[in-house]
This record gives sequence, C-alpha cells and structure tokens, in this order.
Amino acid sequence: MTTSTHDRCGVGIRGVAMAIDSIVWIALFMVAVSAVGVVSGDLQTTSEGIETNLEGGPAAAGLALWLAVSIFYHTLLEWRWGKTLGKYLVSIKVTRPDGSTPSFLGSLVRNLLRLVDWLPLFYLVGIVTIAVSKTDRRLGDRVGNTIVVRP
Repeated sequence: MTTSTHDRCGVGIRGVAMAIDSIVWIALFMVAVSAVGVVSGDLQTTSEGIETNLEGGPAAAGLALWLAVSIFYHTLLEWRWGKTLGKYLVSIKVTRPDGSTPSFLGSLVRNLLRLVDWLPLFYLVGIVTIAVSKTDRRLGDRVGNTIVVRP
C-alpha cells in the first residue's frame, strides 16, 4: 500500500502534535531532574514543595537522562502504536512510506535525529526540511524511512 499525497501531514498539524508532546517533555524533565536530585542528594523539601538545584555533573546527568527518556518516549510509542500522545490527539501517525508500522530501528533513528531537527532553535531544521520536501518528510523521517500521515 503506497501512501497517497493527500494523506501526508505538513508542518502545521505536526507542530500542534509537537506542542502537545512538549507538555509531556516538561513532565519527563521534572521526573528526570528529580530522580538525579534524589541520587545526588540535591533534592530538598521546603515549605513550598520539593526543590532540585542541580549544578555541574548532576545537571549534565539530569539533562542526559531527560533526553534519553524523551527519545525513548517517542521511539517506543511510535514503534508500537505509530503515535505519541500529541499525534493521538490530533489524529496523525508515523508509518513507513508503504503504510506499514515503522521498525524499532527506524523509529529510534527518526527520533535521535529529532535532536538535529530541533536546531538551531524551535525545530527550524525540521520545518525547513519538511517545507522543501515533496513528501513532507523531515530529516529524521528520511533517514528512518518514515512518514507522518493522517489515517
């Protein structure tokens, strides 16, 4: 089954899905930083709640953990169901160009390259590559052999 042109999703709807997933990323960031804070002893309970002030190595570890968990969030959900929460809420999904489910490796590569697509700021590389692509594919889609469609 070949995906027809009208099923492909451009920048707009994908941006809405990404905005929704950004809320998930914020929650994952808080979990990652808190987990590193527990391990490093930098988690403090105050009268206003729980605070984690990480610096140096623990801050780098918190950032690395957050990136890993965020990439895993996208990779696992897109590989198993073709959708993250954001994609589910806007009714789009990730497939291979023939309409089949992405492979785990394809989903992983797609999402590792999300870090490049975010450059230099606010997904500029991703937006440009989608806009100039005849198949509405960002760099991660091209290398991971995926496409985002409205089922």
